[in-house]
Amino acid sequence: MGRPPLPASLGAAGAVLLTAGAWAVVLAPGSVAALAAAVAGTGLVVLAWLLLLRLPVTTAQAVRTLVVWTAPLLVAPPLFSRDVHSYLAQGAVALRGIDPHRVGPAGGLPPGSPVLARVDGYWRDTPSPYGPVTDLLQKGVAAVAGDGLVAGVALYRLLAVAAVAGIAWALARLAAAHGVPPGRALVAGALNPLVLWHVVGGMHNDGPMLALLLAGLAVGLGPSLAAGAALVALGALVKAPAAAGLAVLAIAAGRRGDGPGARWRGVAVVAGTGAAVLVAGSALVAPGWVAALSTPGQLTSWMAPTNWAGLAAAALGADPAAAPATARAAGTVLAVLLAAGVLVAQARGRVRPLAATGLVLGAVVVLGPVLHPWYLLWALTPVAAVPLVPRARTALTAVSAVFALLLPPMAGDFSGRGGALVLAYAAALLAVAAVAVAAVRTRAVPPGRRGSC
Repeated sequence: MGRPPLPASLGAAGAVLLTAGAWAVVLAPGSVAALAAAVAGTGLVVLAWLLLLRLPVTTAQAVRTLVVWTAPLLVAPPLFSRDVHSYLAQGAVALRGIDPHRVGPAGGLPPGSPVLARVDGYWRDTPSPYGPVTDLLQKGVAAVAGDGLVAGVALYRLLAVAAVAGIAWALARLAAAHGVPPGRALVAGALNPLVLWHVVGGMHNDGPMLALLLAGLAVGLGPSLAAGAALVALGALVKAPAAAGLAVLAIAAGRRGDGPGARWRGVAVVAGTGAAVLVAGSALVAPGWVAALSTPGQLTSWMAPTNWAGLAAAALGADPAAAPATARAAGTVLAVLLAAGVLVAQARGRVRPLAATGLVLGAVVVLGPVLHPWYLLWALTPVAAVPLVPRARTALTAVSAVFALLLPPMAGDFSGRGGALVLAYAAALLAVAAVAVAAVRTRAVPPGRRGSC
């Protein structure tokens, strides 16, 4: 068991540095040194994670490391985005008896609201695209915290911790069922820096969605098909993409039955349970939810490949208004076709259910109109518990590492200050490179020779 302490300690130091640097940016807005410290912290955690992936890690070691790396982030300010303030505002709107799927924060809250003041300008007039379970969570937080921003953020952090615990529990069960060492799956999935940054640090509701989706797959592919379908449907009522898990479960149920009658009964259980939960949740809690599902697509995401294609076509002379819309539509069609192909392959026994989930959601993310780093978790967390060939594992690790370093820790504070960002990232890169060299040298020296002249 003796080798993980170096990466574990290094990651813990990085999490502490990230938290300290983030607070320094809050106290001294525009400070390049503060941002450099926060970026260096992210780099140290990513470095530690990459080192940890190369080691045999037990389940207990992975859980302890997860606790140690997560603990400093619990007292950090909101990291990498300000979406949590939108959540707080949407909950406050719902608490006032106004449908947040029809009215944005600016229309549902008084102008002097301290919660409204923290909402990003783009989202102030935008209705909520999130599902009925999210509505209940947001309304509950608003009822307890009121206008208290600190209390509200603290409650969302508690929800984030619960989500990470659910993700870890489900990954351990799924990994064991797929012949993958649970410790390795926990390192690849729950300890992924994107989980730490955007579920714990940013408190995105993708965390509860993934926890319910993965728990539903773990239960549905194991002891109880109906309970698993209900959990997956609840995940879809947090964010709609989790509904892909219902299709995967239905196909898995159809393949494992003893005879045609049993197979169709399994499919009926998944379809009936999922539909009942989705319809009841939508009708009782958020009847206006479906109409607001297209809200995220209104944002022009520079990371989305479909937007690259649209902008490239416009640059080559295509209609600058029609080209992006056409590229997005084409991406949606291609995503549907790829998802259908994956599900057909699953039905023929060529793709395992968990891998099918990751591939379907990966197609939705990559070919969708909007791509944020935390969206990648829809695909990355399920496949963390799947046996992968080394090349595939290396590619997914590289994607995670790159996207974990792509956004500055403090969203918005350095917008329009490219020079400051370059200086901060350059300083952080030098610091992390020095630590990396020292770590490699430490690992290269036999234990008995350390400290000798």
